[in-house]
Amino acid sequence: MHTPSGTINIVLPFLGYQSISNALAASALAFSIKIPLKQIQIGLLETPIVPGRLEPIKLNNNTILINDTYNSNVASMIVAIKILEKMPGYKILVIGDMAELGEKSILYHKIIGNIANASNINHIFSFGKYSYEIFKICKNGRHFLENQKHILNKKLKETILKHNKSTILIKGSRNMKMETIIEYLIKEYKKNDIFN
Repeated sequence: MHTPSGTINIVLPFLGYQSISNALAASALAFSIKIPLKQIQIGLLETPIVPGRLEPIKLNNNTILINDTYNSNVASMIVAIKILEKMPGYKILVIGDMAELGEKSILYHKIIGNIANASNINHIFSFGKYSYEIFKICKNGRHFLENQKHILNKKLKETILKHNKSTILIKGSRNMKMETIIEYLIKEYKKNDIFN
C-alpha cells in the first residue's frame, strides 16, 4: 500500500477481490486519524474471518471447503463462482436456492446457471426448488430436492474422494440451511479421517 507516509506490504486473510476495497476503506480511515502504517498492516492481517462468509476450512493439505452459507444473492453468488474458479484442484460448487428474489427468481437462477456453466468449475450440485434452473443449464451438474439432502451429502462425499485435490464451495440462502452440509463433511472427516 502506497501512502504519503510511506509504503507497506499488506496481506489479507480473506478470499475475493471485494476484500481489497474493504481493506482500502478501513486503511484510509485509520490513516486519516494518524494510525501508524505498521498498526494498519497488523490490524488487517489479524481481522477475523466472519463464519459462513467465504470462510476457508482446510480438511487436509489437498481438500479445502469454502463455507459461504451465511446468505446468498445474485451478486455474492457471482463473486463466489469467480473465487472458486481460481482455487486449486477439482472444483465443486454446491449451490442452494437464492431466496427473496420475487417474480424474477427463475430468471436470476438461470443467469447464475449460465455463469456457472461458462466457468471452469468441474462439478455443480444444485439443491432446492429454484436451483433446478441452474442444473438445467449446467452440463456438469446434478440436482437434489430439498428432502434429498442426505443423498446430496453422500454423492458429494463420493465425488470428493474420487479426486486427490479438491476445493468445494457451498453457498445458498439462509432458509436452505446449507451449513448442515459443511457440518456433515467436517464430521465425516473427523470420524473416518476419510480425506487423508
